[in-house]
Amino acid sequence: MNYLDYLTSNSEQILFLTQAHFLVVLIAVGVGSAISVALGLAVSTGEPDPPRFSLDWFAAGVREGGLVFTAALLTVPSLALYALFLPFTGLGVTTAIVVLVIYTLYTVLRNTVAGLTTVDRAVLESARGLGYGRLRRLLTIQLPLAWPVILNGIRVTTLISISIAVVGAVVQGPGLGILLINGISRIGAANSFYQVLTGTLFCLVVAAVFEIFFAIVQRLTIPRGIRV
Repeated sequence: MNYLDYLTSNSEQILFLTQAHFLVVLIAVGVGSAISVALGLAVSTGEPDPPRFSLDWFAAGVREGGLVFTAALLTVPSLALYALFLPFTGLGVTTAIVVLVIYTLYTVLRNTVAGLTTVDRAVLESARGLGYGRLRRLLTIQLPLAWPVILNGIRVTTLISISIAVVGAVVQGPGLGILLINGISRIGAANSFYQVLTGTLFCLVVAAVFEIFFAIVQRLTIPRGIRV
């Protein structure tokens, strides 16, 4: 059997696993990004150097602590993290999504904080002079100006999540990891190489679909003058 014959005879399974891989990454990145952006907004100080023992100073401490904690989680090997959650979430899609959400947090939170804190202070002072309250400045000025940086963080973590989702197959997670793990475990057997090759190629297809998606989102949500 040549490779085209393999693709033809297994097209339904390949399509199903590709769709599952896309959806599990989409759900995990969506949930993780929402958590990270919300946390980034909540701990935005509004000032680059907040006074000591003020509310802004406390928020800055929470922000830095959150970055350190999520960065530490990012260093845990994905296989180990999947195994650690098995007693709590069991085999299947829940464990895969929870682990992917955890790996999403740091990159999006870091970019959210970076985007919000690099907004020109002169712009914020002008808005304050026009009577904009802190929340209004955050939502109508800082967030839109920081959005290109935040979106880039979401894009990067999505591409990373595509590969981490493959490892989820060891805990019966959905997606193309099933082909890759099965192919590697049967290496040398009939069609094992085709399984590994197909899993790899269709991960690239999933990545390409997400790249197109983010290009469209960027066009629709970011004015040309502030695109990065």
